[in-house]
Amino acid sequence: MTSKLKNKSILIMVDGFDIRYYDPTIMPVMAHMARNGFFKTGNAIFPSLTNANNISIACGCWPDEHGVTTNCYYDDQRQEAVFLEHADFLTTKTLFEKASQAGQKSALLTCKSKTTKILSNGVCFSVAAEFPEQEIREKYGDPPPMYSADINYWLCDIALDLLKNRDDLDLIYLHTTDYPMHMWPPEAPDSIAHMKKLDEYLRLFHEAAPEYTIALTADHGMNYKKKCWDLAKACGNRGIELEFSVSPVADRLLKHHRGFGGVAYVHLKSPSDQEQVVKILQSLDGVETVLDKDQAAEKYSLLASRIGDLVVLPDEDTVFGDLPEESELLAEDYRSHGSLHELQIPLLLYNYNGQPPKFKEINHNVDVSRFLFTTS
Repeated sequence: MTSKLKNKSILIMVDGFDIRYYDPTIMPVMAHMARNGFFKTGNAIFPSLTNANNISIACGCWPDEHGVTTNCYYDDQRQEAVFLEHADFLTTKTLFEKASQAGQKSALLTCKSKTTKILSNGVCFSVAAEFPEQEIREKYGDPPPMYSADINYWLCDIALDLLKNRDDLDLIYLHTTDYPMHMWPPEAPDSIAHMKKLDEYLRLFHEAAPEYTIALTADHGMNYKKKCWDLAKACGNRGIELEFSVSPVADRLLKHHRGFGGVAYVHLKSPSDQEQVVKILQSLDGVETVLDKDQAAEKYSLLASRIGDLVVLPDEDTVFGDLPEESELLAEDYRSHGSLHELQIPLLLYNYNGQPPKFKEINHNVDVSRFLFTTS
């Protein structure tokens, strides 16, 4: 079975692009593309975090097929959480590899260096704005700070240059950072300026390469959060020690979210602890649901061997992570994601050749990337 791009395409994954950031009055270019192409409010994949969704989009399949369910995982040999930043965890080929096998060339542009570490197989050109190579700095200048909106524009300028000057490329994958969404709600002036700037790049992209299909989606939304639980401490204080509790949202960019997120993977010391641990977790204020790994894997198309023994789902106001004490009330401006409450995102396809997708066939971000490819 082979996969091949139907048309030259730029696939834009705007990290953290909650549908509430889309306002046609401040994004007229995107609004035009929505009216004249395919557009709907769709869903990210649960858990609503970068690795699970970014890799689903880049592989064209769900986590139970590609194997990645988290930004970090529990290493039982080291007995600690380890950031997932390498391609060894992938259990399928990326769309870049499939395109390469079909004789097509891809470029991968990302703010986050972990994306190139995980997904660079099969690409002929890659840039990670977090740690760009010297030749990239010499050509495009030093990137702005990682904790800024400007780093997105620096990356978009590189995409624009490729669209103008690299006609050998068949696919450009552009992955921004969600730092602006962590910092600002949709109505904030800084947020509006950021979205307006991204909208202007959509116009520039189309003008530079009118033959390209433009696809745009996101990995997750964003919400204010009020309280964080350290589940290992909470269970320990109530008489049961856990092997480990992982916050799958956690990565190296602590200023974004402090490593807190709206899902937890709980590893038990013994299967016999499960009933009591579930009771304790369900008693915590803000916890909505506790599923065992098989229930969670079946319900959300996850790989059961990579989500601990229990998956804990909170309400919209609650996150999980490592704390000095068992819980903490968060600052009023704290924003994060990971839960079932940050799934609504835009799904956009514009300037595609052939028949448009049926409305009911494009429901998740992964469906957008799948549509760009034909399989035979």
